[in-house]
Amino acid sequence: MAALPAALRAPAPVARWLAGKSRSERRTVAAIAIAIGVAVVWLGLWQPLRRDADALRVARDANASALAAARKMTEEAAGLARATPASTPADARAVLERILAQQNLRTAVTQLDWQEGRARVVFAAISYDALVALLETLQRDGNLRAVDAALTARVEPGTVRAEITLAR
Repeated sequence: MAALPAALRAPAPVARWLAGKSRSERRTVAAIAIAIGVAVVWLGLWQPLRRDADALRVARDANASALAAARKMTEEAAGLARATPASTPADARAVLERILAQQNLRTAVTQLDWQEGRARVVFAAISYDALVALLETLQRDGNLRAVDAALTARVEPGTVRAEITLAR
């Protein structure tokens, strides 16, 4: 029988103890030692590796869904940028007039002035809901935003006096 390397040999006290045991007892001790070694490898190496691999799979799936959502948003943003036509300031007047007519608010306008590409619109009396809907439509469809607004409550419930400055 070949001699075992020093790293695999049992320490001297253990070797003396094993020398006094029968062959079946030594096999039993060896089997128990192997079982303990397998358990240590299982608990110390394999289980942490499995937990880490499972955690990485979950993180990968979450990152993949976040990446897909980000790509979708960038595609939508790029599509909106391509779909939004570049308007000239002269078009802003026509857009404002068209949207006021669509909302049936052209007659409610008491003053409409244009200065340096900005529109100053005054409503003596307008319902608050109609004003909000108008501003939303102007921003969405006409690319006109309120850059300054002064709202004054009126005696009639739900109506205001509105002075709004619109610009692109």
